[in-house]
Amino acid sequence: MVRWKRLAPFFLAGPVSGPLLAGVVFNAREGRPVLAGLYAIALVEVSVLLPYVTASLGLKLL
Repeated sequence: MVRWKRLAPFFLAGPVSGPLLAGVVFNAREGRPVLAGLYAIALVEVSVLLPYVTASLGLKLL
């Protein structure tokens, strides 16, 4: 049962953002706030900035 609790972020968030979300959660719990913050920044970049940049570059092609 403990294994499912550790793997839950991977199943809920998806294959790309899941490991990043798990990195935030696990590092914050283990007392590494700097590393958790770096994972959080990477998660924001993947989930917000990457689609924005892709859309803006795609609109420039039109």
